[in-house]
Amino acid sequence: MLPGLNLPDWTTTLVILLVALGFVIAVMLAWAFDIGPDGIHRTPKVSEHKVTGESPEPAPEQAAPKVPAKPKAETGSRKSIAVLPLVNMSRDAENEYFSDGIAEEILNLLVKLPQLKVASRTSSFVFKGKEANIPTVAGELGVDTVLEGSVRRAGDRVRITAQLIEAASDSHLWSETYDREMRDVFAIQDDIAQSIVDALEVTLSPQERRSIQYVATSDARAFDFYLRGRNYMYTMTRRDYEHAIRMFEQAIAVDAKYALAYAGLADAYSHLYRYADATQKNVRKSVEASEKAIVLDPDSGEAHASRGLSLFISSQFEMAKKEFERAIELNPNLFEAYYYYGLACSSNSEFETAEKMYLKAMEVNPADYQSPLFLAQAYTSMGRKHDEMRVRLGALETIQRHLEMNPHDTRALYFGAQNLVLVGENEKGVELAERALGQDQDEPVVLYNVACFYALQGDPDRSIELLTKAVDEGWGDKEWLETDSDLDTLRTDERFKALLERIEESK
Repeated sequence: MLPGLNLPDWTTTLVILLVALGFVIAVMLAWAFDIGPDGIHRTPKVSEHKVTGESPEPAPEQAAPKVPAKPKAETGSRKSIAVLPLVNMSRDAENEYFSDGIAEEILNLLVKLPQLKVASRTSSFVFKGKEANIPTVAGELGVDTVLEGSVRRAGDRVRITAQLIEAASDSHLWSETYDREMRDVFAIQDDIAQSIVDALEVTLSPQERRSIQYVATSDARAFDFYLRGRNYMYTMTRRDYEHAIRMFEQAIAVDAKYALAYAGLADAYSHLYRYADATQKNVRKSVEASEKAIVLDPDSGEAHASRGLSLFISSQFEMAKKEFERAIELNPNLFEAYYYYGLACSSNSEFETAEKMYLKAMEVNPADYQSPLFLAQAYTSMGRKHDEMRVRLGALETIQRHLEMNPHDTRALYFGAQNLVLVGENEKGVELAERALGQDQDEPVVLYNVACFYALQGDPDRSIELLTKAVDEGWGDKEWLETDSDLDTLRTDERFKALLERIEESK
């Protein structure tokens, strides 16, 4: 432009000098000021220890860990979602396991993606059959979006309706209805998972895209048996663990390469051993099934978590730790990996590691009431009374909220009773403990935990009576008995020592 403006030759030199001077000024301003979300502000001074090269003061020992509070919706780049149980629209009420199972399988596909925060099954299934609007549900679960829908199954046909709703606007981001044959159920799950990813504008790598494609089995009958087995696993009774075992075995009979069915079978035997029938046969069956699951699918986080649990009950603790760590590496959002790892560490008196695992489990599943109480127990064993009471008081709301929506949940009743007595609510604790006992008075796990309640309450005779009955009915987890802080008041009781010897002799 300079020739056209008839400017003298020295003008070019002046422009270059001004640009150089401007650069110096720009560097000085950039060093002194920052532009952030709140506008322009002066850059904070560097701390003295960074200038002088000195190290900051070390943190005080046993600083209080950060316990996850009630969840809030994600505000960063990580999207959050809850998958609600799909409503069973079939004429046959028994198809409830199928509609629940489809929802859980979609959830399990999504939880493999690190870009998504997915509310756990325990959290989202609290709202099953309850009247609640989507913004309320999302607020309770701390998510931005909610997937809801329904399933209608008739013979070999299945009709699945799904809709993804944004909580803030209570508006649909995506919806679809699938009316297909039962054999197409896997393609439907894949399509729903992919549609959610697209609606939330999540970018996936080729490996992540493959991870949300259902490849566990291609046989609809095997899948149906698997869903039935998983449904039985949540009641925690001896009878239903045995039903679950039969369902997983039928799934394997249909598809001998179904790794998740073997993992489910291993879990069923592990839980049967821990809570109802402590025989070496159950340990052996669990170990065999978990080993088969790993062979069939070495990249399955669920298989490695199941393997870890089976090695834990077979007293192979170091090998169990490696399996749990591998499960976490493969799926950092897998609640069971952290939870089982924590239980194993507690049984082995490694309470510092147990603390870390329970905290991670609470982070992954903030609505779970069990992890905080086991964390509190770990603090008791470490002599950290202040941390124990802080966690227990924080857990009161979680347990109360769960019991309001699931008043007949036996496990929540006896865990709630134990927590209440330790925070000074003795009368309420007795009420919950006796309600739990009244519902399942012959279940070893119920007898054991109500015995823990009475030990905490200061009634050793009642506690020993219930513990004895629990052992008579099949309880035999000696390692847990030896480290359970709830039973510390019984350690010097000869009757308690005799029970431990009896369990040892029966193995």
